[in-house]
Amino acid sequence: MTALVMTGCAGDGGDAGEGGDGTVEITAGVAASQSSTALLLGVEQGFFEEEGLDVTIDYSATGSGAISQLINGQMHVALGAVSPAISAVAEGIPVQIVSGSVNDREDPAGTQYQTMVAGDSDIETFSDLEGKTVAVNSLSCCWEFWLREAVEKDGGDPDAVQLVQLPFADAVTALRQGEVDAISTAQPFATSLRQDGFRDIGDSAAVAFDNPEAGFTVFYMSEQFIADNPGIVERWRAALERSSEYANEHPEETRAQIVEQTGVDAELMESAPLPLYSAEIDVASVEAEAGFLEKYGVLDSAPEIDEIVAP
Repeated sequence: MTALVMTGCAGDGGDAGEGGDGTVEITAGVAASQSSTALLLGVEQGFFEEEGLDVTIDYSATGSGAISQLINGQMHVALGAVSPAISAVAEGIPVQIVSGSVNDREDPAGTQYQTMVAGDSDIETFSDLEGKTVAVNSLSCCWEFWLREAVEKDGGDPDAVQLVQLPFADAVTALRQGEVDAISTAQPFATSLRQDGFRDIGDSAAVAFDNPEAGFTVFYMSEQFIADNPGIVERWRAALERSSEYANEHPEETRAQIVEQTGVDAELMESAPLPLYSAEIDVASVEAEAGFLEKYGVLDSAPEIDEIVAP
């Protein structure tokens, strides 16, 4: 794991909690992706410092892998999808969603999440995926749920789709080589494929949530860290909201930050649409995702929303 220290008001305390000057020290576990860009820009701009938060960025495991690190204090806030947080709460693990991160959005250059097929494919809509092999980034999680929901809402049989789990880059390779019929992917992979003649048949997440601006990437903290630092959730949200506004209002800086942290081709990133950054929690999408976890047999019973989302 590689940690990048981005210091606001430096404290004299330990790895977490109150520093010597009252500053709360936070290690934020994120992936090197565009989802963490608003946070990085906000730290650089001093928004977290102004809220008394001294942030260390740790490029480490996110999602399910981050839950144990939150509980044992290795990190204090983690970036990930909604599903792992819901599953953790259902298992009695004391974590809560504390803010949003990025939302999907409609853009002339394309949406954030696209289902790509070859240019000469006979697949035109989600229902045409019946009997086809589709690569998704994760099974028993959001990517599977969204694809199955999109097929069902288009009148198809979601159980007739053969899903395989492949990381984004590997899925792109598989589609290019004809090893799968379609892939459900994100930016900038979708833009790269579209530039090479592949087609987008739709945004499975937007269809699943009936919302083209749904938010399902979030930050979460342990309940213990929240309890030990009164007001931390409000301060985090305030700093991240200012950071999100800055990222949305400065697209060139945002793209440059994405290129720097991910190594994606700068020319490709210029053509790819950016997400909508927001600290606001899309409660409707969280509730819908909890329903998907039940519907597709991951959970017998999903927890209530007030158990999942910090007040």
